[in-house]
Amino acid sequence: MRRQPRCSPLALVPIICGIAWLVLGWRAGIFTGIVACVPGVILVAAGGSQLLWPGDRHINHWLTLSAIVSGILAFLLVWSLGVTLTILLFIGGLACALLGGYMALWQDAVPEQIPAPRISPTLIVKATMDEAMLAFFILCVRIPRGDATRHDRESLAYVHRRSDNEGWAENPGTLHPTPEVPQQVRRQSVTTHGHSFDWITFDSQYNPPADLPGTAQWQAQQANRSVHARIFTHADGPRPWLLCIHGYQMGTPGFDFSLFRIEHLHHRLGCNLIMPILPLHGVRRETWVSGGQFLDGKLIHLLHAESQALWDLRRCLAWLRATHEVQRLGVIGYSLGGYNAALLAAFDPDLACVIAGIPLTDFPAALWRHMPTLDRRYMTACGIQREWVNQVMTPLSPLHWSPRVPWDRRYIFAGSGDQLVPPEQALALWQHWDKPAIHWYQGTHLSVRQEPGVATFVDRALRDSGMMTADPMPAVR
Repeated sequence: MRRQPRCSPLALVPIICGIAWLVLGWRAGIFTGIVACVPGVILVAAGGSQLLWPGDRHINHWLTLSAIVSGILAFLLVWSLGVTLTILLFIGGLACALLGGYMALWQDAVPEQIPAPRISPTLIVKATMDEAMLAFFILCVRIPRGDATRHDRESLAYVHRRSDNEGWAENPGTLHPTPEVPQQVRRQSVTTHGHSFDWITFDSQYNPPADLPGTAQWQAQQANRSVHARIFTHADGPRPWLLCIHGYQMGTPGFDFSLFRIEHLHHRLGCNLIMPILPLHGVRRETWVSGGQFLDGKLIHLLHAESQALWDLRRCLAWLRATHEVQRLGVIGYSLGGYNAALLAAFDPDLACVIAGIPLTDFPAALWRHMPTLDRRYMTACGIQREWVNQVMTPLSPLHWSPRVPWDRRYIFAGSGDQLVPPEQALALWQHWDKPAIHWYQGTHLSVRQEPGVATFVDRALRDSGMMTADPMPAVR
């Protein structure tokens, strides 16, 4: 591991900005002073924490988020602060936000097999975006406490014993039976966000093993019991098909269409596309935010969520192959979608290619990395260890099953400065897959859509695996 500095005097910047908020806010009046306590106190606390005990990743999350909030509040309070002070406080907030991204890169050591992030103004901005998103995730997260934690521990213990007894980690068919082709599929034409496509819906029919903990509560989520997918096809055929698996908290047209570059993949490269909605995302969500309870909430729900995700994706592919002339079928996924793309590689040997982008590959490691320290200590005290959760999730891990897709059809890309999914997870998949083609870009998780090297790498993977049409269609304007 590369050595990284312990702390930096730059931590004084948010302390100074926080004090400025408190002093100037109270000078402007009682109302402004009360509002100023929000950014002021948090900035002072984050700066002091960064200076006195650096290394806790959550310090950077809150520093970045509070700095962004301070910039917004400065403009909302311009009537009270005046134009000059508003501009100064906005500049201070911007500096603190960028400092959060810089400190995240500066303090984060990466293995030597990964190209070291070259810290630059551009990369700092990218890291700042990741840090703000992490703070949002943590604000929305639901971590079990009290009796819920005890129930989780008992449920995980039961699943662990049953997995050992029934050989879930040795025989994939025991936990992951081959799904049947859906017979009743509803299909309608839809136009939204400037794109026309077919929307298909059918019953998931996901049925976990009998008496598995949490099954009744999981199956009671009505919106999640139907599978939805968008279909982009060409009038002529046959064309290569590309299965596009979205990331965590996505599953909505605006995010998904931008991520998968519909104009490019469908119109220019000539691929037919199928874009399923993962469980608990988009129209299948059960909370106000897409993806809620997939990676947060009860840990036993994670087992159901990923089991159903794999089942639904395989069921989509079964329907596609049964109803269309499919000569070549590839898969691409981002983040949580990268996890599922990598997992599909272990269950479908007939895929033309599997492209795992910024892939999450180890749920427990990611959860323990981002979980608030106090919650992590509480769960450990209650008997829930990361290693134990990892054993329970082994039958659903792409790092456990051997890929059945040939070596030269496996592709990975990841950001060396990724703050949401640490690059070590992509490295672990690369090693497990016998070191196939991989592209490391100088960027972060949220910057993946703006990385030209990623687009070039994906196009090359599609071309080399025969996924492009002979004469790519020109881009539609």
